Amino acid sequence: MAEKDVSLSKKTIFLLVLLCLFVVYILRPSKRTSIIDVEGIVPISESELITDDHGFTNDLIPDNEPTFEQKLSEPSTQISSTDAVAKHSTTAPISTSENTDLPEQSESDTNSNSQKNDLYLNPPTQEWIDTQFEKALSDLGLHYNAVNKWSVCGMKTYYFPKINTIFTGTPKTGCSNWIEALLRAEGDLKKDLDPTKIKKVHGAISNRHRIPKMLYQYDDATFRRAFSFAVVRNPWTRMVSGYRDKLSDEETQGGAKRSIGVKIVSEMRGVDIDSVKTNHLYPTFAEYAEWLVKHRGNVNVHFSPQNETLCIPHAKYDMIIPLEYSGPLGPEVLKRIHADNASVLGSYDKTSDPRLAKSALYAKQWLSELKPDLVEELYRIYRTDFTLLNYSNFTHPDFPLPLHI
Repeated sequence: MAEKDVSLSKKTIFLLVLLCLFVVYILRPSKRTSIIDVEGIVPISESELITDDHGFTNDLIPDNEPTFEQKLSEPSTQISSTDAVAKHSTTAPISTSENTDLPEQSESDTNSNSQKNDLYLNPPTQEWIDTQFEKALSDLGLHYNAVNKWSVCGMKTYYFPKINTIFTGTPKTGCSNWIEALLRAEGDLKKDLDPTKIKKVHGAISNRHRIPKMLYQYDDATFRRAFSFAVVRNPWTRMVSGYRDKLSDEETQGGAKRSIGVKIVSEMRGVDIDSVKTNHLYPTFAEYAEWLVKHRGNVNVHFSPQNETLCIPHAKYDMIIPLEYSGPLGPEVLKRIHADNASVLGSYDKTSDPRLAKSALYAKQWLSELKPDLVEELYRIYRTDFTLLNYSNFTHPDFPLPLHI
């Protein structure tokens, strides 16, 4: 009888051990990562999330329908929590009394884990830029004309006959500073211009240089002998700059588009326009982003995709300048137009590192606060602009630079 009790005891212990192992297996932590979702942190398996070198993600969706939800395992540099940043959040409009400067950040604080970050500070070659533009056009099923046809360009493309130069000024790419430099080189502008009055260069003084208004004097044969250039910018920082300059209550050197801001608030909050004006209401960045998605970017030229303003594929520019490299590349153009003493750096280049520019820091903060689905829709609208220069996502350590190494 004793031997039978011992046998039963061994069997009981064995079964208990098996049960414990089963419980441990069931309760083991799964190997998973996470992304931000509306309700908080939502688990997503590593096999479902593939991140490329740009900081974008591709969750096995075909190439013609890319996606890039925010990846927490590679967080972007965040701005310190201060009143100035709080006023710039996605849930509150900007306060003009507290937004003039962001907290100082050293280069070592940004991108400390990036081994390539200093390499990206060197501008890409024009050959690389040309190849990238051709790739962007190819993605759209387009190719450059065999012969440049500048006569079909829109009102944002200018011709300056004395210096024989064509320039396309896409809004929010530093175009005001460039137009000023071109007007001086042309001899149309001689007096010093107050930086706060820079928008005056878009008036009658430059209006007559718009190509559609020059067609009665010049033809494509003349235009083809001209030096041509344009400036492009990372779509995220351009979008943020458009909001700060045109829609918020922040005081900037540009001219506000108050009527558009009023319309956004009225449309997105369901408030009548008179109430918006009376109560001095301004759209939040989140409302602005939702408004862009609602209208698919088909809004004012300051917010529409850059490729729609550029004169491509009708004509190929001699030089394309990424705004992020205005410092090293700007003088080359100024020399070509005989305006060596001019400066076109503007407020964007007050810091030598474009990654520390205000719009870049704000973009990282504000875009990370948006719902992933909203960010995804915004990317789809501006996808071609990203492809133009292989621009980095706001989660990439070298944002907002083109990834050209």
